[in-house]
Amino acid sequence: MEEHVQMLADWLNGHTGGTIVIEKQEMEDRDKVYFKLDRVDYRNADDVVDHYLDNALILHGTGSTMNADGDLVPLPLQSFEIAVTGLAFASADEKRVQAQTERAKYTFTLE
Repeated sequence: MEEHVQMLADWLNGHTGGTIVIEKQEMEDRDKVYFKLDRVDYRNADDVVDHYLDNALILHGTGSTMNADGDLVPLPLQSFEIAVTGLAFASADEKRVQAQTERAKYTFTLE
């Protein structure tokens, strides 16, 4: 696991049991997810049969996201996937991490 991926996994693991707000900016699409984190797993793309899957941190727990009307709706699965290829930190402290991958910019904040 790359150093920045391990650092993000460690930060997330340090906040299991709590709620993390995940803001994701991918092109013109912006998502905001409220996620009660139970545990974090790592998926190595080399270990899966589906070649389209990327290295990822898999967050397990329950969450909700804000729809276009501003209402919170539950996530369809009890997990949230963060593709981590090219992950780099912009900033990090105890309450917030800003990171960027090849695909998206993320901000993780403790609620």
